[in-house]
Amino acid sequence: MTPRKFEPDRALFRQGFIATAAFATPVFVALYAITIPNGPWQVVVITQVLATVVVTVFTGLFFHTAIWIEPDGLRERGFFGRVHTVALSDIGSVVIAETYTGGGTESHQQLFVCDHDGKQVLRMRGQFWSAEDVKILVASLDVPKTMVDETVSRSELQRDYPGLLYWFERHPILLALILTAGTAVFGAVLLVVLRALRVLPG
Repeated sequence: MTPRKFEPDRALFRQGFIATAAFATPVFVALYAITIPNGPWQVVVITQVLATVVVTVFTGLFFHTAIWIEPDGLRERGFFGRVHTVALSDIGSVVIAETYTGGGTESHQQLFVCDHDGKQVLRMRGQFWSAEDVKILVASLDVPKTMVDETVSRSELQRDYPGLLYWFERHPILLALILTAGTAVFGAVLLVVLRALRVLPG
């Protein structure tokens, strides 16, 4: 295979940054206008600093993500920095499907590189990777390729190809419970810290 490096679509980052700025700017301006005269404006400052740190971290992670075609297989550096290598001998098939988004009104193409048991070992979502990059990667693999004819939902994809989706896609209720619990814990810790710093009354 001809070595090649793929990077996420930069237009996605620009759109996300503009949307975040468009949402956050008026919100923080309003909060400062309300709290500076006679309120806990320090909480707003801390919140803005934390939000800025989170956005900065996620920006770095986004630009660090990449997929390489190498002579002996594929290598992926995921969003959280984990490097995953797939040997060419471990690739058994490829599935290409047009899938609905969570809302069910839009769809995106997805590429699933699978092992010999049909389990996903590498994935390229149309939201992040260009159609041309997906096409090049598919053409580089000399394995059976399945093109799903119709646009499918997540549940239909799970039913027909059970090895493709991540655990949190297969169990959305469990994911919601984990996120809810995590948010509650974070809020409780933040409240304790703010009270300890006397930003909020104890």
